[in-house]
Amino acid sequence: MDLRGTLLGDHRPRVRATVLAIALPVVASAAFLLEYDAVLGVSLLYPAVGVALYTGWIRAGALTGAGAVFLVILWRFVVPPLVGYWRWSMDTRYTPPRLLAYKLTPRGELIQGLTHGPIYALAGTIVLGGAGYLVGSVGRRLRQPTADANS
Repeated sequence: MDLRGTLLGDHRPRVRATVLAIALPVVASAAFLLEYDAVLGVSLLYPAVGVALYTGWIRAGALTGAGAVFLVILWRFVVPPLVGYWRWSMDTRYTPPRLLAYKLTPRGELIQGLTHGPIYALAGTIVLGGAGYLVGSVGRRLRQPTADANS
């Protein structure tokens, strides 16, 4: 097994998957600014794991799939508090996920999102992105006809 091929994948599929991975936070940002709050919850994570699964299926590389999950989790922790900081709003839609139910100032919410976001994003990337890529690549291998069956 080629480690470089597993991590980076083939060029053409990697470009398609990278466009999908970058499009998720961009679309989520547009929806958030239009006050469509359904993108705030866990529902945004489903398409990111789907991209990770897709990267395993099309051989686009594990880093591309993991990157999609990382970007979405980091987006959830950073973008809403950043918008809340710009608007100086204490509304709950501008707060990052947290374990305790206390509220900070908009600046405090942004700092908390910037400090906690990468840690949670890395953990989610390893677990969810890795699992999505693994399921996609195993599914592709199971779906492919073997050379022995054709002869």
